[in-house]
Amino acid sequence: MIYLSWFLFFLAGVLFSKVFSAILDVGVTISFARLISDRILVCLLMLTQELEYLRELKIDVLKEKGLTDDQINFQLSLFDKWFTHWKEAVIINFVASYPQPLKKDLQFHDWASMTKYVEKIVKEKRI
Repeated sequence: MIYLSWFLFFLAGVLFSKVFSAILDVGVTISFARLISDRILVCLLMLTQELEYLRELKIDVLKEKGLTDDQINFQLSLFDKWFTHWKEAVIINFVASYPQPLKKDLQFHDWASMTKYVEKIVKEKRI
């Protein structure tokens, strides 16, 4: 009888160990996913800053080529439309590809709220 109780305690310990290990693995995975997604968002903001700089360079080049103001404004309006659509598409795809169990924790849904979120985590020095 004593061997049976030892065996049952052994099985309970193994089961507890496996369950506790799985819970810790899920927690680590969630933490890792959040950290990676935060870093991706920071990289996206850095990329948009570079694209805005390229927009300014484009203005200078178009002026050097002797284009009229109407032609330059047309080119810039095309760029601005593309840039706006690109930012919206990036956020839509990011949210759509985020793991389903973690989507409820996302604190943004569009580009403006994502920018505020990234500014907050940078101020908190989480990145």
